[in-house]
Order: sequence, then C-alpha cells, then structure tokens
Amino acid sequence: MTRVLILTVEDTIWLTRPGTQMLVLHPAFPIPGDWNRQPWTERTEPVIVVRPDKPELEATAKISMTHLNIPDPNVSIDERWRITVWLTDRTADEVPVGSKVFVSPEVRDAIL
Repeated sequence: MTRVLILTVEDTIWLTRPGTQMLVLHPAFPIPGDWNRQPWTERTEPVIVVRPDKPELEATAKISMTHLNIPDPNVSIDERWRITVWLTDRTADEVPVGSKVFVSPEVRDAIL
C-alpha cells in the first residue's frame, strides 16, 4: 500500500485514563476548510512510523477533532478546534521526536 508523510513528530504527550492509554502527537492540524459541507469523522487508521534512527514501526492511529481548552481569549477558534493524531499502541520511547508518520493518501487528503 502506498503511504505518504502526514507529520513529523515535534512533541508527544502520554495520557492515561481508565481503560485508555494514548500517545498524543504534535503538531495538530486545523479543521479542514470544507467542514460545513463534509463534517469530520473520527477514524482509526493503520500508520507507519519511521524513527530518526530509521527503524519502521506499524501503529494504530486515532485521528479526531479535538477541542483544546485554551484560556487566553485572544486565541482564535481555529486554534481551539484541531485535528489531532494519537497512537493507541505505542509509547513515547518507541516514537521519539523527529519520527515521521505515514498514512494512506486518502487519509492525508481528508486531513489536509
């Protein structure tokens, strides 16, 4: 299957909640401009992660619309609602900063 680059990891956050663990990847993406015509739907996608030291990992990514609770009133609505990517089956040690995440072209087109 053809894969294309969707992001280079700039930062990660490890979150643990009852029944869930996730590695949130940054950067996040703005909501697509045609949101009103084609609402975003959360999706789970297989991805390939290429670490800076070159080993490849398969991972499962959840891609969803997320509201960021930013208290600064000067922050625009576009910055408060983002498309976020997190991995449900990998840790920060497995996906260090500088890793590249590859998805299918269809997923990239839906996000970007």
